[in-house]
Amino acid sequence: MLMIRHAIGSRLFLQTEDYTITPEGEKWLITAGAKQEELDNLLAFKEELNLFVVGENEKTWYYSSDAEVEKTDTGNIQIIADHKTIYPV
Repeated sequence: MLMIRHAIGSRLFLQTEDYTITPEGEKWLITAGAKQEELDNLLAFKEELNLFVVGENEKTWYYSSDAEVEKTDTGNIQIIADHKTIYPV
């Protein structure tokens, strides 16, 4: 499950199972399906997003320090993260 939260206050912008994460060198391309309201919020707060992938035994935190967040031609959200930390749960 992918959760995208506001870095300040932890407001939940998106929670979905409809996502992909593709490693690209030292970065990760994260693409997820989102409704228009979710897209609007993610783009409005693109400099303040934390992304979490929750697995059975670990939680992975991703962050885009350059706010590389955009809407794709197919209406998905696409984020290029340059930070990744894995935590056991």
